[in-house]
Amino acid sequence: MRADAPEKILVDRNADEVSCDGGLGPLGHPVVFYAFAGADTVRCGYCDRMFIRKPD
Repeated sequence: MRADAPEKILVDRNADEVSCDGGLGPLGHPVVFYAFAGADTVRCGYCDRMFIRKPD
């Protein structure tokens, strides 16, 4: 059985952090915040969503 690829979400290039709630309303997960900390991508530890800074 093949797992689906993680959802990829583009965010503003100047973003320092993002939040994720799983996107399913009450069926999602607790709201968590992630800092880019010099990286161009971060991945949610709950739902595996990938947040990517838009290129210049």
